[in-house]
Amino acid sequence: MEDYLHYYVLFQNHTDATAMYRSLKSKNMYAQISPTPRELSVCCGVSLLVKGEDVEDIKRIASEEKLGYLEISGLNNTFDNTRHRYG
Repeated sequence: MEDYLHYYVLFQNHTDATAMYRSLKSKNMYAQISPTPRELSVCCGVSLLVKGEDVEDIKRIASEEKLGYLEISGLNNTFDNTRHRYG
């Protein structure tokens, strides 16, 4: 796996993003709801910003809990906390 600055879990819809977010938070894992960077996708618009070291665990959790996601992509973008965060 390449070393990117940020990792995003991409989703088909908001419902899947919310389910994944709740699951990761219940396991005390870092996940931040974020707008999907257009460099990665024009999917539903909501993604989860996650830690690179958690990617394999997230894939495993998604498989075990049957959580839907499109892909996990890395991006070397400049993070702007006022733009890349909901809420």
